[in-house]
Amino acid sequence: MIILNIYLLILFIIVSIILFTPILISILIKKWIDKTSSFECGINLCINPRKPFSLRFFLLIILFIVFDLEIALILAMPAIYSWSVKISIFLTLFITILFTGLIYEWTEGSLNWKS
Repeated sequence: MIILNIYLLILFIIVSIILFTPILISILIKKWIDKTSSFECGINLCINPRKPFSLRFFLLIILFIVFDLEIALILAMPAIYSWSVKISIFLTLFITILFTGLIYEWTEGSLNWKS
């Protein structure tokens, strides 16, 4: 019983040190403006936060997400289902539709960042 009490006391001391050390350190350290200001995605928020992004940026990101999900679906398909003609036809049709959309975006000029 004494060993259990000593163990619980040591455990309580270690947990208290781990819990209260960051609080004590944060009180002792001076807070800087850079540390307390918000910083997200490399955008300096000293400018107007309501400034709109380019529509091309969002279209490119959506295109990236679609192709990223396509890769995840294509890589998982053989592991989930047994490979058959039906799966091959589905994947071929799926990739054809996606690449048709990519060619349309390319010919429309949505992928040209400079223009």
